[in-house]
Amino acid sequence: MTHELSSSERPSPPDQAPRGPGAPQLDDGTFRLLIDAAPDAMVVVDEQGRIAFVNVQAERMFGYARGELVGQAIEILLPERFRRAHVGNRSAFIASPKARPMGSGLELFGRRRDGGEFPVEISLSPLATERGTLVSSAIRDISERKRVELAMQRLAAIVDSSEDAVIGEALDGRIASWNRGAERIFGYSADEMIGKPLTALAPPGREDEVLRMLDRLKRGEHIEHFETVRRRKDGRDIDVSITLSPIYGAQGKIVGTSKVARDISERKRLEAEAKRTGDLLRSAVESIQGAFAVFDAQDRLALCNSAYRHWLGARVSGPVIGRSYGEILDESLAAGLFALGGEAPDAFRARMLAYHAEPSGTLDLCTSDGRSLRATERRTAEGGTVSTLWDMTGDVQREEELRKARALAEAASSAKSEFLASMSHELRTPLNAILGFAQLLQRDRKTPLTDRQKERIEHVLKGGEHLLKLIDDILDLSRIEAGRVTVSIEPVNVPEVLAEVKTTLDPMAQRAGIEIALAPVPTELPKITADRTRFAQILMNYGSNAIKYGRRGGRATIAVSMPEDGVVRICVVDNGIGIPREQHAKIFQPFQRAGQETGPIEGTGIGLAITKRLAELMGGGVGFSSVPGEGSQFWIELPAHEEPPVVAAAVQADARLEASPLAGPGGVRHSVLYVEDNPSNIAFMEELISEFERVHLITAPNAEIGIELVRSRRPEVVIMDINLPGMSGYEAMRRLEEWPETRDIPVIALSAAAMPRDTRRAEQAGFYRYLTKPVRVDELTAVLEELLVPGAR
Repeated sequence: MTHELSSSERPSPPDQAPRGPGAPQLDDGTFRLLIDAAPDAMVVVDEQGRIAFVNVQAERMFGYARGELVGQAIEILLPERFRRAHVGNRSAFIASPKARPMGSGLELFGRRRDGGEFPVEISLSPLATERGTLVSSAIRDISERKRVELAMQRLAAIVDSSEDAVIGEALDGRIASWNRGAERIFGYSADEMIGKPLTALAPPGREDEVLRMLDRLKRGEHIEHFETVRRRKDGRDIDVSITLSPIYGAQGKIVGTSKVARDISERKRLEAEAKRTGDLLRSAVESIQGAFAVFDAQDRLALCNSAYRHWLGARVSGPVIGRSYGEILDESLAAGLFALGGEAPDAFRARMLAYHAEPSGTLDLCTSDGRSLRATERRTAEGGTVSTLWDMTGDVQREEELRKARALAEAASSAKSEFLASMSHELRTPLNAILGFAQLLQRDRKTPLTDRQKERIEHVLKGGEHLLKLIDDILDLSRIEAGRVTVSIEPVNVPEVLAEVKTTLDPMAQRAGIEIALAPVPTELPKITADRTRFAQILMNYGSNAIKYGRRGGRATIAVSMPEDGVVRICVVDNGIGIPREQHAKIFQPFQRAGQETGPIEGTGIGLAITKRLAELMGGGVGFSSVPGEGSQFWIELPAHEEPPVVAAAVQADARLEASPLAGPGGVRHSVLYVEDNPSNIAFMEELISEFERVHLITAPNAEIGIELVRSRRPEVVIMDINLPGMSGYEAMRRLEEWPETRDIPVIALSAAAMPRDTRRAEQAGFYRYLTKPVRVDELTAVLEELLVPGAR
């Protein structure tokens, strides 16, 4: 049933004045038009919750016609989930009605005819009538407002979560809004900054900058990424990038400004660091004395120093940075920078490009003005190329000067050697006559000399022998300095040499009243690797000096020690006159006699210089210590020889010797020539060959004699030491191969040098076999059997 409001039930405005005589009256039509013209939807409900009246706005809002709503329960306009609860709420309100304005904070929703829901705000006005209480509700659709609010909330959340400072500013220059990013960057809270002037963040001297930007914004300008400095709450200045925009109101007028400030202090620090690094790199590149350039992966010049611009860039038209390597090379060639030395330009260009494509080693170039350049290129991990050019002109000139100086020195040394050899011959010839006739006079029995004459002859002989030794020492030193002295390195038994040296020195020591003693030798003393003859020569020199500069009744001791692993030291200690400290620095220099140049003690001052050079040739060294008035000690240090185990090998060698076909009696007798300068090695070989009854051994102390024996005796096999005094074993082999009568005689090389290159050199020289010292008996026996009795194996 439809119920319409009567005139007595119509709601009256609360501020309507009471009716009196003559007051204007509203008819029903006018009242309806007035209600329908209201901007909000109007719905009137009776005490039972039935709709009694709706206006046109309610029809539009909910999609129902008026006739469809009047008489229906008000819950028809609510979403279903709220209807049951609303019945109770409605009844409670009717029981205690009171007005409720819009915006009461309740979340309310309406439901359209099509089932769609939308947010609403509702005001309630209860009205007492004759038929009971009516409730008039004004309903407002707030969907758009909610959408705007949601958008604003999202925007506010975005602004508030921004890492940048987002600041709203009024046109009077005061701060209106302040997000969390602003709190983080500047250190102030929103309560501290809202209402404060914009200049509060400006360091002293930058206040006008803030005001000038505000003036520009008032004129409608937009300022982007303006970099400046602002001050934090803690007083620290920071670099910021600011973007400012004017804010326009509904009328299109500027009502404020928006500022977005970003802290760029870290970026500025990195930029400054990068600039410092770049400046350092440029300074380092520029400080390179040679030309320096870097080409990128596209082979274009990315970086170079002034030297590169001067040498190559000066020939290139326009900027050199960005030009390809090929362009720079072509323009340098066209400008005649390089001296091609007869090479075709295309070939030179191809060679340069090939090196640039696959750089390896260095490339030497010459310029047309006579300079020598050395190019070096290397690839980078990124595919680029680092190129350097060094001016080697000075080095080339110095090298040429050194070559000439070396040639002159070698020529002078050769001339000196020839002169000394010639002088030796010239001096020895008359000296031979002097010493010879002096000895004849001394031994003359037909006309015996008087005692006084014999004394004078003794002086002549002594002086002549001293002069002869001086000649020999000078020649020896000359040969050493010219590199013409070779040493035969082999294992040497130290105690044996010490005993020989002592035996040789004893007569001289007895005449001087000096005792020569050998200190106990350390147990398990290894052999040394040395030239036995030269080693003995060094000890003889040390020992004779100890005798000459000793005191009558004094003592000289030869001792052996091992100061470190692999080194053996042999030291001669005396208690003689010692050496003045000022003479220590030059004691091993030629012609230095430690202050005894004018004294009664004879000497040449060459012996110690020879000793030092011989020790170095053998891979060792010398040294000394001396206290004036107390004595001196001189030593030589030589490497110890590491001998492999030989016990089993010796047993096998003995068995092999007994079973060798060369050991039996009878049969053909074979001749073998052994060329060796070391007496111990010769004695060893003689002992070994003595076991072979069918072999006759011939020995020669040097290559020169050995060659003559080969030509005259025609041995079936030659055993040749490599490191011989004078002519080496290699030179002797070359000579033997030149003569037809000796060319086919097999020569076995024997040397202490055991490197693979030594074996290869011996094979190339034509030796039949290369054996190393110490000699392995079974190996040597096998080679001799192979050559002398080929069918026996």
